Amino acid sequence: MADSTIAQLQATALTARCHNPFFRQKQLKSLHDVLRQDGNTIKDAIKSDTLVSEQEAATEVALSLELVKEHYSSINPAKELEEEYRVANGKNAGDQTEPWGVVYIEPQQNHTPFFSAIAALSAALAAGNCVALKLDNNLRALPSLLRSHLSQALELDTFAVITSAPLQEALATCLQVLQETRVQQPTYTQLVSPHNKVIAIVDRTADLVSAAEHLVTARFAFGGSSPYAPDLVFVNEYVKKEFLEHVIKFAIPYLASSDEVVSNGSPKSPTLGGQEKGLRTSEALKSLESSKSWRSNVVTQGSNGAIVDLSNLSILPAKASQPIFAVSAITSLEHAISLIDEDPESASGLLAGYYFGTPSAGKYLSQFIKADVSLVNHIPYRLLLGPAAPAFHTIDIYARYTKTQFTRASPAFITPTNSHAARAKVLSGKESRKVAAEALTKATQEIKEKKRAEWIAIGYFEQGILIGLGLYGVPLLACIGTGLFFGVRAGLRRFSFI
Repeated sequence: MADSTIAQLQATALTARCHNPFFRQKQLKSLHDVLRQDGNTIKDAIKSDTLVSEQEAATEVALSLELVKEHYSSINPAKELEEEYRVANGKNAGDQTEPWGVVYIEPQQNHTPFFSAIAALSAALAAGNCVALKLDNNLRALPSLLRSHLSQALELDTFAVITSAPLQEALATCLQVLQETRVQQPTYTQLVSPHNKVIAIVDRTADLVSAAEHLVTARFAFGGSSPYAPDLVFVNEYVKKEFLEHVIKFAIPYLASSDEVVSNGSPKSPTLGGQEKGLRTSEALKSLESSKSWRSNVVTQGSNGAIVDLSNLSILPAKASQPIFAVSAITSLEHAISLIDEDPESASGLLAGYYFGTPSAGKYLSQFIKADVSLVNHIPYRLLLGPAAPAFHTIDIYARYTKTQFTRASPAFITPTNSHAARAKVLSGKESRKVAAEALTKATQEIKEKKRAEWIAIGYFEQGILIGLGLYGVPLLACIGTGLFFGVRAGLRRFSFI
């Protein structure tokens, strides 16, 4: 069934119907209209499926609808028409692209599933593609709601919902968006969300209040399930105590469940969602405590998460999907860098690195720690929604997917380059031997080395030598000079007495 659906979408893609900018705008407006009219129902479905708060579910719906509006606004029919006829008007179209054709999307289910699906879907539609969206047939509320709403909003011959993955043969000509499936070596036809670790480093020079607030939000928002939630926070040992005090302060609203509120002198019985959250937290804590790779100490714990202090690390903890705020002390920035470098799972790089301290410390860490994105002294809230950005692509913090990612290059040229005439003489001109000899002579001329500015000539090691001379050489020379002065003067006096 899924294979035949993909084939039908391929047939529609060949007609280039979705390339029309007015059709794309119509699709996106229809999508926005259907979703906004039932926003409250979608919000309730998100709360039911993912156990997030009312505010978080409302934010997910709001940002998803805002994303559809942004993609709608990005389509400029007049500009696209002008670009389409560049070659006809004697102009080159070196940056010309075309839609991929059919896009197959597997959205993530456990973290912001609505935003994850809409982010990829709206970008693919804005680029002019047909889309097959995989939604599992389960007891969750959101998949069935999306199935009916999306089918109502979008043209049936350009969009389809499938419940099972098609065969690889059917997907051979499709662009695949894989948000949960792990692929070690993605091909150019796959937009794969990686599952690498996220590490934060808090230097002694950091604004501890701001660092604690950003990191607590990133770790505990949306139930701690964001791919960009920090898996481990390294903090300088001199400021660790003060930092933890701020962390506890900001974490209390997340850790303390509404189920724990006392009513009439007796605690309320926890809901099923609260019990499930508490069970997941307890299981995650047991896993940390049972490991022999570190010593674990629970700083504080609630039904919705915990703060844990890890010491004597031999390897770094695995990537977490539970609301556990793990902290570990470091002696210096180099100490943190060495721990990350020695971690086998971090060899391919971090998904994200959060660095809090002076700008120079942030520059130093982002330079020597390999990460898909480095953020200094802040963590954007929108980064916490949706899947991890596709591997080997520039990250879009706000949209996560761009129209460009759903197109492929299709340049067209009508005018030759400036060097074309000269090169043509080499191949077909009457004086081809002379022209070729002149070109070779010019190309083999030695490169004239440009003189570097004086401040560039003083490198890292030169700076060290100059500092060493300043600390040790100048006092030593002063002592020698003073000794010579008094020695000579004493000698002269003695000579005068004789």
